[in-house]
Amino acid sequence: MSQYSLLDSFQLIVGLYLLYVAVKGSGQMYRFENVPADRQAAVRRKLRIFYAATAAVSLADFGVSYLMNTMFTVSAEGTETVITQNYTIPHLPFLTYDLLFTVSNILVIILVAMLVFAVVRLLRNGSRG
Repeated sequence: MSQYSLLDSFQLIVGLYLLYVAVKGSGQMYRFENVPADRQAAVRRKLRIFYAATAAVSLADFGVSYLMNTMFTVSAEGTETVITQNYTIPHLPFLTYDLLFTVSNILVIILVAMLVFAVVRLLRNGSRG
């Protein structure tokens, strides 16, 4: 039984939406009234890069989490946690639960750092007003 979660679905949807916004290059996520007209193009370019990078990290984490949750089953037996491997990928024998768990956590840390960076930048730019 897969442990695929609602959070994985949400991450997939957010990642796909950010990718769409990055490719489209226009819309509500590019409208900032406090940015002068002469800087709009530079801001739009930076935002497209940021949205694309955030989408890539989010989709990568979705893929790793989905693989980990389908490839392995985690259960509790008494006071012990038992990890069962459901299948293997012949060309990727190094994929272990610990490796996927670590990669997923690193991607989440990168994603949170990117979001904190964006908020700090917005607050800093907004306070210059």
